[in-house]
Amino acid sequence: MPAQIIGFDANNKRISTQQLLQKIYAGLEAGETEFEVLSSGHHDIGGPLWTGDGQPLRFKVKNPGQRVGAFGMDGTDIIVDGSAPADAGWLNAGATLTILGDGGDTTAHCAASGKIYVGGRVGTRSGSLMKHDPAYPPPEFWVLKSTGSFCFEFMGGGIGVICGVDSEGLDSVLADRACAGMVGGTIYVRGPVAGLSEDVWLLGLDAGDQTFLGDNLPVFLDRIGRSELLPTLTDFAAWRKIVAKTYEERKHQHRITMHEFRLNKWVSGGIFGDLVTDDYTQVAALVNSGDDRLKIPHWQDKRYGAPCQSSCPSNIPTQDRINLLRQGKVTEALELVLRYSPFPASVCGEVCPNLCMDACSRRFIDHPVAMKELGRLSLEAVSPAAKPASGKKVAVIGGGPGGLSTAW
Repeated sequence: MPAQIIGFDANNKRISTQQLLQKIYAGLEAGETEFEVLSSGHHDIGGPLWTGDGQPLRFKVKNPGQRVGAFGMDGTDIIVDGSAPADAGWLNAGATLTILGDGGDTTAHCAASGKIYVGGRVGTRSGSLMKHDPAYPPPEFWVLKSTGSFCFEFMGGGIGVICGVDSEGLDSVLADRACAGMVGGTIYVRGPVAGLSEDVWLLGLDAGDQTFLGDNLPVFLDRIGRSELLPTLTDFAAWRKIVAKTYEERKHQHRITMHEFRLNKWVSGGIFGDLVTDDYTQVAALVNSGDDRLKIPHWQDKRYGAPCQSSCPSNIPTQDRINLLRQGKVTEALELVLRYSPFPASVCGEVCPNLCMDACSRRFIDHPVAMKELGRLSLEAVSPAAKPASGKKVAVIGGGPGGLSTAW
């Protein structure tokens, strides 16, 4: 009877992955070779494990987490009752992994040996970086339906089989950009294929290919419980295979010119094509001059203004107020500040740190202008008439002098 491994404690609370794996290790130490694992997203179930006397290990897993069967060793048989998330069969080293539902992203990623059977679809980059050490049997990756994008990229060896069941409405059972960087291995595919890398051939099957599929399709379908599909899938006229081009067969790569890049590769009209129309008849020289010379904007408003005004968060022209006072226009001087700040008496006269006084050039002679006292004198000043409402709204973040003036 299989050993029962439960991913929950006595209070039905999920235990950690470490605790669950330790239960499996304890079972192995006790001589168990068959396990039924009720998981709850626990990862790394099923590998790398082995027995001292070489007996095979069998796992039946429900609700696994990532990397189920990762590093799985020869002699390990894992069945996932349902679907599996990312990295199932990652770096498989000889185990047989059967997923009765869908596989997540990067299923069979970096597989080096063993067999992976999936009874549904698999996600992006599945089969990528599969490889084959001639000292061991090649890895096999069988998928009943279809794959996600970028599948089998950088594949260096092994065998992939994509059966294309229930995928008739897809543009490609290999999705987008399959086999990019592929340099070895063989992929058997049934169904529509599009968007392949230019570094591979899409060919018909020869007698050896048909023999391989004819011998192994019954095993695959039996493993996933879909033997009724055998007559359909053994119509080899619907199958093709993908193999990598040799170095000599690949197109000679050359650097395209900037003109070719702009016409054939670049975004139509350029990345600002919806804003700027350019006929590209004028091309700037390497060392630009005139209108093509790089220009950097500089904010020069009040560049030569009084330091008190440029230091004021509300940009109050204190020098204009002083000039009005010199002319005896006291009321105008006190009311001027209300064009810039709603609370000159409380802000300038009380809470403001008076940065204008710190910047006042008069302090190098005797004393800076007494801004706090000048602000308090505006307590009774008459506010200017409000302009008609525009109907627009502006949000001001911050309630300091600058924020109050902006809102005012």
